[in-house]
Amino acid sequence: MNNQENSGLTNEKKLLLQAAFLSEEAGFDSWKQWRESVDIEDLDTESYRLLPLLYRNLSLQEVIDVHIGRLKGVYRRTWVENQVLFQAIAPILQSFSEKGIKTLLLKDAALNLHYYHDNGLRMMPNLELLIHSSDALMGINLLQNLGWEATGKIPKEILLFSQAIGFKNSANQFLILRWHLFADGFSEKAEHDFWENIIITQLGELEINILNPTYQLLYICAGLKNQAMSSNKLADAAIIINASENQIDWNQLVIKAQEYRFVWGLKNLLTALQEILNISIPSSILTQIINLPISSFEDREYQIMTQENNSVLDRLNLRYYQYVRMVSDENGKSNFLGFTKYLQYLWGLENSWQIPYHAIIKGIKRLVPLSRN
Repeated sequence: MNNQENSGLTNEKKLLLQAAFLSEEAGFDSWKQWRESVDIEDLDTESYRLLPLLYRNLSLQEVIDVHIGRLKGVYRRTWVENQVLFQAIAPILQSFSEKGIKTLLLKDAALNLHYYHDNGLRMMPNLELLIHSSDALMGINLLQNLGWEATGKIPKEILLFSQAIGFKNSANQFLILRWHLFADGFSEKAEHDFWENIIITQLGELEINILNPTYQLLYICAGLKNQAMSSNKLADAAIIINASENQIDWNQLVIKAQEYRFVWGLKNLLTALQEILNISIPSSILTQIINLPISSFEDREYQIMTQENNSVLDRLNLRYYQYVRMVSDENGKSNFLGFTKYLQYLWGLENSWQIPYHAIIKGIKRLVPLSRN
């Protein structure tokens, strides 16, 4: 069994990150150790996605190795595939803009386009686009008119608890259209905060809205509250910090992580960045983050998420925590009647009286896997 660091990463993934980011002797030593500990022809998806970054770092250090050719091939293929996918963005954004629909490019494409500064360094499995919920039905129709086919059931109306739908086109490209930023946190204030903290980047002559560096990091933390650390997320965070260190409002990041209950994700992310990659983070901020208190809500949610075996009650509690993130007001208040409506929607039940039967007789296993951001 591979040894795990506190970050949850295997030693092999830690070495790969160091080989992809560290310079001179430290990076080269990590490369040699990683190369000897894995079969480079048979990597997991998470590790494979870091190969373009590895190639860039080894090339900058003029490393000569039998595997450089393969790494270069992965980099070139990534560049070509990304160029093709970027070509699919323009007609979508232009069509939405003509109808007055404001868009925000998310995740893979946004990071690749603005922060990586090289279209061959970050693989993009799909496009992801956020619009306002009031524009969701129009956006769905526009995508269909552009030849994109929904991969799921199209809602007749945008329900309180729905947040996104996937599409694919004839070229087998994938797109996720979101009308809520989080799978389990639809609060209007959170949506407003993220929409208000955007910057504009360029794709040719096309102007595209993306999250600013502070909120890009916050969005990564949001994705870590209910899943294990990944080397890909660490790489993204390292790239964001290295590319825009002076533009990050660290105090705002801390405040918003507390407000939206992303403290565990922020702690894990920044400590792993410093321990594994020695990323420059203001010492006062890091000390403050390490000492941040964890709310009882987030602590219980995190403990259930990270334990190996969950009881039926634990799993139901996780769904309730998701619901509370969604609809609670500034005082954290929600109501049980709303929760039953949420379960009814989630399980596709026609009547609320079916909920106990579904949970007990059919089994709570349908609660897993939980939605991910």
